[in-house]
Amino acid sequence: MAVGGSLEAVVHLRHVLFPAQHPSKLKISFLAKVDYIVEDDSTGPNVSPVTWVTHDEMRKMLSEGTISPEVFDLGRRVIDGQMYPLSILDEMMLEVIDINGGDSPNTGDKVLLQAAKFSDTEQLKLLKMFLDFCYPDITMSLAVFTKIMNELGFSKDQYNDLFRAFSVKKLGYLSPREFLLGIAAMQPDTAHGGIPAEIRCRYIFRFYDVNQDGYLEYIEFESMVVDIRMLKGLPVSPELVEKEVEENAKVFCSHKKERLSMVDFLNAVGQLKFRGTSLLFRLPRRSAVYSNTNGNADALNCKQKLKRKKTDSNSNDSQSVNSVDQSSEETYELGDLEAANIFKSPEVRSSSADIDEDVDDYELAVHSVKVRRSGMLTDIRKLWEIPAGSSALSQTVMKEFETDKTRFNRLSSMDSFNQKSHPNEMLTGLRYFERAVKQSSQTQQLKPPFDWGNVDTASLAKCLLAICREAKQLLAEEPRLLRVSAPTYILGDIHGNFRDLICFEKALWRMGPMLTPSSFLFLGDYVDRGEHGVEVVAYLLAQKLLAPSKFFLIRGNHELRAVQTNFSFQRECFSKFGKTIGKQVWEEINVCFDAMPLAAVVDDKIFLCSWRYTTQQDRIKC
Repeated sequence: MAVGGSLEAVVHLRHVLFPAQHPSKLKISFLAKVDYIVEDDSTGPNVSPVTWVTHDEMRKMLSEGTISPEVFDLGRRVIDGQMYPLSILDEMMLEVIDINGGDSPNTGDKVLLQAAKFSDTEQLKLLKMFLDFCYPDITMSLAVFTKIMNELGFSKDQYNDLFRAFSVKKLGYLSPREFLLGIAAMQPDTAHGGIPAEIRCRYIFRFYDVNQDGYLEYIEFESMVVDIRMLKGLPVSPELVEKEVEENAKVFCSHKKERLSMVDFLNAVGQLKFRGTSLLFRLPRRSAVYSNTNGNADALNCKQKLKRKKTDSNSNDSQSVNSVDQSSEETYELGDLEAANIFKSPEVRSSSADIDEDVDDYELAVHSVKVRRSGMLTDIRKLWEIPAGSSALSQTVMKEFETDKTRFNRLSSMDSFNQKSHPNEMLTGLRYFERAVKQSSQTQQLKPPFDWGNVDTASLAKCLLAICREAKQLLAEEPRLLRVSAPTYILGDIHGNFRDLICFEKALWRMGPMLTPSSFLFLGDYVDRGEHGVEVVAYLLAQKLLAPSKFFLIRGNHELRAVQTNFSFQRECFSKFGKTIGKQVWEEINVCFDAMPLAAVVDDKIFLCSWRYTTQQDRIKC
């Protein structure tokens, strides 16, 4: 086909700049007036066919992802008469990130590229390939993305899922940086631990979130479970899949939900409660994206979405894997990722095929403590605070702390040993309350034990109110019927007897619940009758916050406002804090009581509660 006409105007100029010592590209979009068209079948093999479309047809192609918004916008400019003079030049800089240091900040982009080991050269190759595939655009449509994924060996039913995962901004097209980071996240050797794992899991979540509502519905989560089972070589019969989906659903939250949020998903993976995500969202081989070879030989089964290739079934050795398990458009600052308090430790997978997969998970200890003969802990230090060269730590461990300390900052023990947290501040105050203390060096007068002495009650109330607010949310997430596993110590009515509670502590959990190989279940009736109901509640709520999986509190009949007004707890609050603050403290404590579970079952055999159920109306549904 031959076309005759004349050049009318330049619509757009774009100068694409690369890093130093690399030639730039200049793209010119112009308006031409067509005078005649001659059909000719003798056009050469390198001449692309011409497609004529109206603006309305372009709008439809845009919605289908066949063209990018840039092409559609150029058409709109022509129709609106917005012709650009030659003096106007739009420049675009495609930058690479120096993963070996440099002046670039430690953003999530940089950490991900470091995990993928993408050098400047590899990044530049990908960006140039991006422009070559997208020409004449500088953004990638679904149609162009499909061509690349096809070359990589992925099946047609994966294209939309992949594109959705890559599209962080959800604009309907991909920017160069979005494409670069998506490929980095899919590399088979990209580490799946710490910050890279959190970023990769966001891609995985978007991949399975088909309706893009920010939640995984049951069928979407089921698809993820099926993929993980297939990668592990496990059967995927409907019965087995349904059973595993139900079991895994329990680890995301304490009560059943119809759908799974990204926060719950990231928390469960980061705490190693849900395993197998390191296998998902992987390329068949490293850097295949800019290889000239056809990827079909490494094509994955269409039923196994984005998974790392399995080793030969005839081999006894499993595939070796890395055990350390957005662009100017979207940048994850490391501080923001740490604030999310999600990924606490890497997902570690064994390289031995014959290791029992049912072995319990363990968290890495990151604190050094000394234990007195009395059982009290002293000299609590983080491992990276131990002087360099100490024989207590190997050089390998110290190097690990230096390179990826951020993931250790999210371990639960960091919260437990943080002396500035509200729970630990309260426990420190209660230690003072418990002991007899000399008031000053000038006098021999002692503060009697189990007395607050000169402590500012307003500050005490402020700390207690903060603990109540935190505990209320934690208790509300627990089911009304707790299910606890042995070994568990079961303790009955405390009734404001702080002396007995401290005796229990010294006998059963002297080093704290976190370092005691048992759980502790309290059966309610924490207040009234005794004179230290406030202190008992403050202690139990503080320990619950520090060890939520070890300390369990259920509600008794004295955890009711009407009962407390007839007994002593309300008057105790008023007496210790005054009527105004005391009423606020009493109400906040009772809000926590309102959220407490009502009963518990140990090992599905022993039912425990504080109430006496005698009538049909007294029965509870759990």
